[in-house]
Amino acid sequence: MVQGITYRNPHSNRYVAPADVSDPTDPRDPISGELLEVSYDKMSKSKYNGVDPAKVIETYGADTARMFILFKAPPEKDLEWDDADVEGQFRFLQRLWRLVEGCVQRGLTLAPLAVPAPAAAPPASAASPVPSETDRELRRAVHGAITAVQADLEGNLQFNTAISELMKLSNAMAGLIEQASPEVAQEALRSLLLLLAPFAPHLAEELWQKLGGDGDSGGDGAGSIHRQRWPVADASALVRDTIPLVIQVKGKVRGSLEVPADADSATLEQLALASDIAQKWLEGQAPRRVIVVPGKLVNLVP
Repeated sequence: MVQGITYRNPHSNRYVAPADVSDPTDPRDPISGELLEVSYDKMSKSKYNGVDPAKVIETYGADTARMFILFKAPPEKDLEWDDADVEGQFRFLQRLWRLVEGCVQRGLTLAPLAVPAPAAAPPASAASPVPSETDRELRRAVHGAITAVQADLEGNLQFNTAISELMKLSNAMAGLIEQASPEVAQEALRSLLLLLAPFAPHLAEELWQKLGGDGDSGGDGAGSIHRQRWPVADASALVRDTIPLVIQVKGKVRGSLEVPADADSATLEQLALASDIAQKWLEGQAPRRVIVVPGKLVNLVP
């Protein structure tokens, strides 16, 4: 059920339209000046709390309205309409547009990348090129998002958390895609738009075409985005060589370290004690007790 902000005069039981409330922080009846009660109730004409979808679409576009409705609340809960949250989704879609536009200006497309012929055949024992840390981090973000969105859509239809994953992915891409290799950047762009398509179908299609995804080359990018295969997560991309280890002193978080993912408890304790964080907060004293939660945290008790 969609609910709208509702203003009611408790003395006269008269409802007041939001447009007639001059100061929402101090809502008063425009006729009597009495303080109004504020609540979220089911939209109805009698309560003057309805929202004209045509005006929302005219102002922000259909994709923004769709994203807001899916993001604001899970399907089993009531949705409280809030213009500020609508604007938030509009800004997010604008950021996506700018992200793709920047990639286009740098020459990135979804067209198959040309592979230059090697001057000489490499030896059979030659190792594959080692991906950069940027490539590994970006692929981890991409395939983590694919995994999470897939789970949200297959389970209880948690559209709101799926859209949150898109926001996290776009933030990661904004910080990494300029330094990524063309192959990984292309994979990230393709995956982002494919994940976006069920939620913002019009924008996803336009950005897909802007990147050349509607070409007739016969490759993976041929045709409308809505006729493409859903991306498949690469489990190997999610494997981390290092993980963040939280350092607590007296139960309070004081910082974190990057430590080897396969480090045992003894190694984690040594790394924590040798860290600048421990030196600062223990002031040179040895802790009376060290609590290690492998893969998560080390708590130092002075």
